[in-house]
Amino acid sequence: MRKYLFFYCIISISLFAEICEENYPDKIPLFGDLHVHTALSLDAATQGTINRPDDAYRYGKGESISIQPYKDGIGQRTSKLSQPLDFMSVTDHAELLGEVNICESPELDGYSNLVCLGYRYFPKLAYFYMNGMASLAKPISFCGDDRKNCKEATRTPWQEIIKSAEKHNVPCKFTTFIGYEWTGAKYSGNNLHRNIIFENSSVPELPVSFYDATSREELWNKLDSECTKDCEYVVIPHNSNLSNGLMFEDPNAEDYQRIVDREPLIEIFQHKGASECLDEDDPYCDFELLEYTDFAAKFTGGDKEIPKESFARYGLNRGLELKNDTANPFRFGFIASTDTHLAIPGATDEVSMPGHGGAGKSLSKKLPKGLPDDIEFNPGGLAVVWATNNSRKNIFQSLKSKEAYATSGPRYIIRFFGGEEIHEDSCKLENAISSAYQNGVPMGGTLNKINSKPSFLISALADQSDSNQYISSIQIIKSSYGDQTLQSEVIEVLDLSDSYQLDETSCMVSGVKKKNYCSVWEDKNFKEDEDAYYYLRVISAPTCRWSHELCNQNPDFCEDHSQFPKSIQERAWTSPIWIDQN
Repeated sequence: MRKYLFFYCIISISLFAEICEENYPDKIPLFGDLHVHTALSLDAATQGTINRPDDAYRYGKGESISIQPYKDGIGQRTSKLSQPLDFMSVTDHAELLGEVNICESPELDGYSNLVCLGYRYFPKLAYFYMNGMASLAKPISFCGDDRKNCKEATRTPWQEIIKSAEKHNVPCKFTTFIGYEWTGAKYSGNNLHRNIIFENSSVPELPVSFYDATSREELWNKLDSECTKDCEYVVIPHNSNLSNGLMFEDPNAEDYQRIVDREPLIEIFQHKGASECLDEDDPYCDFELLEYTDFAAKFTGGDKEIPKESFARYGLNRGLELKNDTANPFRFGFIASTDTHLAIPGATDEVSMPGHGGAGKSLSKKLPKGLPDDIEFNPGGLAVVWATNNSRKNIFQSLKSKEAYATSGPRYIIRFFGGEEIHEDSCKLENAISSAYQNGVPMGGTLNKINSKPSFLISALADQSDSNQYISSIQIIKSSYGDQTLQSEVIEVLDLSDSYQLDETSCMVSGVKKKNYCSVWEDKNFKEDEDAYYYLRVISAPTCRWSHELCNQNPDFCEDHSQFPKSIQERAWTSPIWIDQN
């Protein structure tokens, strides 16, 4: 029987838990969620979330937990992952940790303040007011001079975050990272948010918030000054699609290398939409796109055109143009996560969409069980890393080196290598991966000063646990820059898009049902005097979107929301491989 390239992945995963003391030189895929909110975050708490960091970690390990709506303190819904995660981090908002603690603690000064009364009795109003103040870096009155009271009140939830991560970290089986979200904004609603993930338990005394640092450069400086010995971190920007074109603003030249070192990845997909691209010539860019320029515009309305500068592909292209002798400032890789506000990391199933942003609030009285989220939102995605074992050190190293990729939810296993000596028969070789590591670089890597046309090893395995997930298309996205000219193209490696049919009533897929693919592709158009990047995009066969799943259960609902697609094509995006010739 022919041995597929993917075979070692399956064997590694099945043996992993028993021989975790061993390293896997060819690495194994680990699935995680690095964007998780609990009741410690104001926006989650004001939407009825009561689950805390400990609950989120139990959920990530595979336990069932109850979620809102609650009746007499008892959750009316439960949620449980079909497969546990391999790693995760709780990333509650730093900005209002202390304020929420004060408003929930009668013994603390400020509990009886009018703002806290609003928090307890008019949570929706408090959500807008308190978040609005935080996005402007304006302290709430009860915080006192220099926010002294609120900073002190931050210690308790920050310690809860740290202790929960330490408690649930099980080396070689389940990895947790201490983290939080810096909820940065510009001109109020323009999203510049970033998640900070620490390598180990050596972390700052308090999280650096937007109140403390109002730009990414100030954030880095403050983190550097407050990180003690052995304190290492990565900063992961997210939702560039809601940045109104500001996430990839040209940095100062002296900061190019700092960006590369501190922000090696961006979150390309989560429940608030995709941030890959906005390109009329690329039909696959039209995937879970939000129709507003920033998060404030969701509530204020307006018909301002969404700028292409808000999307990752623009950032990658701009990086090629800005590159100098020091660095390319936007040489970033890709991950995805959920940004759940129910403390249920990794809950990405379309069929059981829980509502990560709407927190179970119904927007339609026609739905007996309520619409679980704003209809333009989705269940979110997963971060995947290739690591030698499931430990903080090795996963963190993979995040730093960008040997990581994003999926819109399904557990696709993707490999992508590039080099001058990638063997053309790699898919038939038992040592294909070790050979690719020796003769090329994996996703996230850089090839320097090559003299011949590069080849790329492509391997994709659809989610084996989902009988409705199949591979439809595989594409290489390439951009090159030379002689002051940028050229971009989408290269079809595999196209089975006409080979699938979706029954929108049963939501079952029929067709070729391709589960795996492997090939070696050579760039015959490569020019030796140009810099370039390549990333892989794997597209699934069409499946029912979560909103259409609800339509099938509640036919009246579809009449109100017919403008939303009935089907989607899930996908995975690898971190790019760069070629640096100049």
